[in-house]
Amino acid sequence: MDLELSERFWTVSLETLKRGFDYDEIDETYICLICGEAYADGMIYPHDGQLLEARRSVRVHVEQEHGSMLSYLLSLDKKATGLTDLQKELIASFAAGLSDADIVKQAGSGTTSTIRNHRFAMKERAKQARLYLTIMELLEESAEGTTRFLPIHRTATQVDERYALTVEEYDALIRKYFPQGPGSTITGFPRKEKRKLAILRHITGRFERQRQYTEKEVNEILKGVYPEDHVTLRRYMIEYGFMDRNDDGSAYWLKNK
Repeated sequence: MDLELSERFWTVSLETLKRGFDYDEIDETYICLICGEAYADGMIYPHDGQLLEARRSVRVHVEQEHGSMLSYLLSLDKKATGLTDLQKELIASFAAGLSDADIVKQAGSGTTSTIRNHRFAMKERAKQARLYLTIMELLEESAEGTTRFLPIHRTATQVDERYALTVEEYDALIRKYFPQGPGSTITGFPRKEKRKLAILRHITGRFERQRQYTEKEVNEILKGVYPEDHVTLRRYMIEYGFMDRNDDGSAYWLKNK
C-alpha cells in the first residue's frame, strides 16, 4: 500500500472502513482500502460469466480477495487494533453467532459468566472509543495548523517513537537523501532509525502492489537506490514490514500496508 492508500485507510469514515472500499470523486474510481485495486465508475467488469458495474465489482473483490472486512481487521496486529489474541477469537465467535455456552464448549475452558463479562467489557470499550474518536475529530476541526504525521503502515513490525514523523520532516529527508530527485540514488544510508524509515517508505513506491518479484528483480530495483549496499536495503525492507518473501527467497512482494 502506497502512502496515499495508507492515509486513505486511516482517514475514511467508519462506514466507509466497514465496507472496505472508498470512492475517489476526483478520479471517479472505487478503491479497495486493503490493496488499492481500483474500479473506474461507469465501466463494466467481467466476473464469473457476469458483467458487473464498478461499485459491485469492488464489493465482490473485497469479499473474494480479502474475506469479510471484519476478518481482515481482526488479522491486523495488536499494535494496530489494540486487541489481544483472546479478544480477537471472542469477537470472531460473537460474529459467527455462537452463544456463550457454545464458546465455552469450543474453548474447552472458562464459564459462560466469563464470556458474558467479556461481551460487556467490549461494549463499554466501544463506547469509550466512540467518544475518544469524536473528541479527536473535534480537535482536528478546531486546531489550525495541526501537525500532520505520516500514516504508519499497517504491517509495521514495531511501532515506537521513530514513527513520529511529520509530513514536512519526511519531505525534507527525501530531498536531503535524494538530492538528484526522488527517483535517483541516495547519497548514503543513515544510522538514525527515523531517517531509515523515511527512506524505506519512499522506496516502496518503486515496487508495484500485488506483484511478486524474484530476488534478482528486487536487487536490480534496490541497486538503483543504493548501489553500494542494496542487500542492506533488502533486509531492512523485510525487517520493517514493508516487504515479505517466501522462506526460500524465491519470491518477494509488497505487504498490504
